[in-house]
Amino acid sequence: MRFPRQVSGIPRRSDVHELREDVVYAEVDGIPLRYDHYRPVRVDAPAPVVVFVHGGGWMHGDPSQAAGNALHFARHGIATISLSYRLAPAHRFPAPLDDVRHGLRYVCAHATELGIAPERIALLGLSAGAHLVMLAHLARDVPGLAPALSDPALRDATEDVQAVVAHYGPYDLGRRAVLSPELDMIGALLGARGEDPEWVRLASPLHHVASAPATAPVLLVHGTGDTLVSYRESERMHRALTTAGRVSELLLLEGAPHAFQLDWRGRANQQANAAMDAFLARHLL
Repeated sequence: MRFPRQVSGIPRRSDVHELREDVVYAEVDGIPLRYDHYRPVRVDAPAPVVVFVHGGGWMHGDPSQAAGNALHFARHGIATISLSYRLAPAHRFPAPLDDVRHGLRYVCAHATELGIAPERIALLGLSAGAHLVMLAHLARDVPGLAPALSDPALRDATEDVQAVVAHYGPYDLGRRAVLSPELDMIGALLGARGEDPEWVRLASPLHHVASAPATAPVLLVHGTGDTLVSYRESERMHRALTTAGRVSELLLLEGAPHAFQLDWRGRANQQANAAMDAFLARHLL
């Protein structure tokens, strides 16, 4: 089966990586869940891995979005597994969160066959994906968000990670004013339940920080020129994490827009990559 891919022409192999595209590992509500797997070829032992979650306002995007970051990580001996998830508005919250947690459990349970080290896993999300990775980590023990899993064998699988990296994400879904008014992305994600304050809080990573037992270090990256998601979202998340005694780092990129990775060689992306490299070197390698 062929799937639409946002990024075309990704090399299947280079001197630093091998790529398997659109590997289907489960099906939920008739929707295949799939991943792209970038394996670093210069690593003999099980490799550390970044589990990547794409952006797109919860409505668009696919695993190919990881390409630039994944090829960068492969040069450092880090694997990448880029997950798909069910998209809004056809699939409302918590469907995409369930899929991310399903994928993370799959990666942990199948680490040996994937050639990765299950004790060296990081989560990386962009935009809507940043919201999902933060929520997956912080709210994993919240009863109201227990994932619906199609594979019973994964019910006892771990979701432990050693680091979380989140780029320009919305973390308090009750603050719609901080998002671009042209697109009601939160409405597409939450549907009619977006009018329920308790449901909105449940869907907001910021409101789980104080009670979350999860303790992985977090790196937040945001451009101050972002007109889609305000950089204040990352500032508020950083303050909440540090107030709760969690390890959090915040990198604000002066004047950088949303999705600054589109200018891969630009100054903002170079700064973000350098920060990620240093962060992962401390907490993953």
